Amino acid sequence: MDLISWVMIGILGGAFLFGIWFMLVREDDRSTRTMTIHRQDLTRRGAPDFSKAHNEFDRKLSEIERHLSAKRRDERAIALAEEEVRKKLAEEAAAKLMAEEQAKIAEMEAEEARKKAEYEAAREAELEEARRLAAEREMERQEEEARLAAEREAERQAELAESEAERQAEIEAQKESEALEAQMASEEAEKELEERLEREGAKSSEVQVSLLWDNYNDLDLHVLCPSGERIHGGNKVSECGGELDVDANVRPETKKPVENIVWPDFQAPPGEYKVYVHHYKKHKKRRSKDPTKYRVVVNAGGEIKHYEGALSAGDPIQLICEFNLEAPEERGTDEEIEQALIAQETEKIAEEERLAIEMEEQRQAELAEAEEQRLAEIVENEADELESIKATEEALKDLRQRLEREGAKSSDVQISLMWNNYNDLDLHVVCPSGERIHGGNRESACGGELDVDANVRPETKKPVENVVWPEGKAPGGTYKAYVHHYKKHKKRRSRDPTKFKVVCNAGGEILEYEGEITNGDPIMLICEFTIDDPETRAANAANAQERLAALNSGEWDGTEPSNDAPVVESPDILGDLLDED
Repeated sequence: MDLISWVMIGILGGAFLFGIWFMLVREDDRSTRTMTIHRQDLTRRGAPDFSKAHNEFDRKLSEIERHLSAKRRDERAIALAEEEVRKKLAEEAAAKLMAEEQAKIAEMEAEEARKKAEYEAAREAELEEARRLAAEREMERQEEEARLAAEREAERQAELAESEAERQAEIEAQKESEALEAQMASEEAEKELEERLEREGAKSSEVQVSLLWDNYNDLDLHVLCPSGERIHGGNKVSECGGELDVDANVRPETKKPVENIVWPDFQAPPGEYKVYVHHYKKHKKRRSKDPTKYRVVVNAGGEIKHYEGALSAGDPIQLICEFNLEAPEERGTDEEIEQALIAQETEKIAEEERLAIEMEEQRQAELAEAEEQRLAEIVENEADELESIKATEEALKDLRQRLEREGAKSSDVQISLMWNNYNDLDLHVVCPSGERIHGGNRESACGGELDVDANVRPETKKPVENVVWPEGKAPGGTYKAYVHHYKKHKKRRSRDPTKFKVVCNAGGEILEYEGEITNGDPIMLICEFTIDDPETRAANAANAQERLAALNSGEWDGTEPSNDAPVVESPDILGDLLDED
């Protein structure tokens, strides 16, 4: 018997037994109640009567016989159902065998038809091939002439298409490079601004204008308020609540200065604001050259924008941007404004108390501190100069040793990266053409070459990477150097953040930069510099040689060369320094 039959038997048998049990339970319960009543009657009457009990017993026996008869009928019905199922399964098996037989016959007929069709197709193909060969022999000369003409036209069209594709690719690459550089520059600028503001203890707000640059010169930030009042170093606090809380490099104090104008949260008046930058003074400090590049970061009610520019001493004040502010209630919720006002009031009270305590002490110490600061600045500047020179000499000596170990090249335009662990840092250089030199593109079309790519595997704890151009062949324009933390090798003592140094020979000017980077950080812009074209650099070198020869012979009269080109030292200063013992 199959599974279906067993299931049906189980269901019917279980139902039958449950019915018998239920009836017996009901009858027993009824009998119990009846006997209880009879027992109470008998107790009352005082005489037993067994006739009703005998009749009840007979009735139960007849009920059991009826149930047994019904069970036998159910078993016969189950047997008949099983027989019907077996017949049905046999018929289905026969139908299946018949269908399989018919499918085999159809398959054989289809195979015969396919072979016949293949034979006919092969025969037709042979005939077609014969006709084609005959046509080819007849038209061979005409087709050859047409082919040559088509090839010449195709070559011309291909050259045009290739030229257009190269032009479009250059445009797209330039756009992508500019977008990537803008994004990286904005991220770096915001991070750098945050560090400088934190260093100076500057304030922040939802309306804020900040200026940052990278030398000892004195640049001034000016903001024209909607009322017409101007906030700058000579008017640090405006009637509308604006404040210049950081005024940098009045004296040449830092190479990473910042100026910051801020309004208390949600108290900046609505209207039009104008932002200016003025090159106030060029300090006589090492490496403080002009033009001075700067960046302005504007937070106009939550909308942050970046602006870049360059100024030289003597240039007129420069308008950077304009922006409009809505009313304070439109720039924030009532709760935000209330919290900002409470915080400002608390800060104001604390500031007034602090100023009251410090005012007397500051007045007493002001003259002595000014004199002490003047002397300390003189000593510090001299110490900074000596320390910087010493650090540069040590860095160049270390760089020379590493480049010699790797057999690297040197030239008048060269960028080198070195660090002190087994991690894999990558040096990226963007050429004036926009092409990027790195580990995946080691040679550029303008002649640049990454000739050392270190720690692809953790090979050395004193690695170096080097990008160099042939002597006197580097194209003029702006170069940008980036550092990327490509991989943190699982090597002893290879920890993050990884400190690094970048040394650039920018056509004879040695530039040194330091930083640190952690695996997973975005690619970091380190520096950018601009050099003249090769002809101008060659002329400068020739002028330098003439001046040196004149000095050696005692014939130089102290005048500059007649072509007004700046006199520089030998262009391959880094190469000369690296060749020294």
